[in-house]
Amino acid sequence: MTAAAARDAEAAARRAGVDVQLASDAAETRAATALWSAVWPKPNGEPAVPPEIARAVAHSGNYLSVARRHGDVVGASMAFRGVDEHGPLLHSHIAGVLPGREHAGVGAALKLHQRAWALDQGIDRIVWTFDPLVARNAFFNLTKLGAAIVEYLVDFYGPLDDGINGGDETDRAVAAAAGRLAAVVPGPLPCVLCPDERGRPRAQPLPDASGAVVQVPADIVAVRAADPPLGAAWRTALREVLLDAFGRGWTVAGATRDGCYLLERG
Repeated sequence: MTAAAARDAEAAARRAGVDVQLASDAAETRAATALWSAVWPKPNGEPAVPPEIARAVAHSGNYLSVARRHGDVVGASMAFRGVDEHGPLLHSHIAGVLPGREHAGVGAALKLHQRAWALDQGIDRIVWTFDPLVARNAFFNLTKLGAAIVEYLVDFYGPLDDGINGGDETDRAVAAAAGRLAAVVPGPLPCVLCPDERGRPRAQPLPDASGAVVQVPADIVAVRAADPPLGAAWRTALREVLLDAFGRGWTVAGATRDGCYLLERG
């Protein structure tokens, strides 16, 4: 498994045209934190992750990597060891790709390098959080990486006033690597959360069916920037629908590029 994971990581890096390596010194650590700050800029200029914290995380036996293209850092990822009721795990705290390079395969190269490193360390479980309102992240995590949502956390970080979160409540879905095949939507399904004619969320009760669709805006970051109350309305609506679905035994089987979750009855 470890050798195969290493080969997968190397192949993903070749496809993306990057070299992914562990950050080896303070200069590379600062390059990683500068990249994260470019992805998640804060109005007060504070870094997304302080360089000294990232350096300490890496130095204490955790994971910190950078992806370079022609010598320039275009992506970076940090994760730390943890433990829960199921045993040891690696918590992937932050991973970012330089704006403008998000669709070049750099994110997948970082994730597969992280997976290979974890397996080499004897850790066979990786978990991370993502904003379930960000459609591109849902597609990347659930469909491209084959992860599963294992928990929904309400306002996990508290307010984050940066270029992505925009002060909205920070609900997060907890994803765990699952290695599943991408779900295929089996024809028309009832939609339990869809935009109305004005782009506002319209929720419906869960159907008496085996599947359903939840649709979120294709670009919630743009929605938040243009109309913060509308972004907040989508946050509340998605929270209520998913918490209700999970409480009734439904699961998320996958996500599409355009912002649709496929729900399956458990």
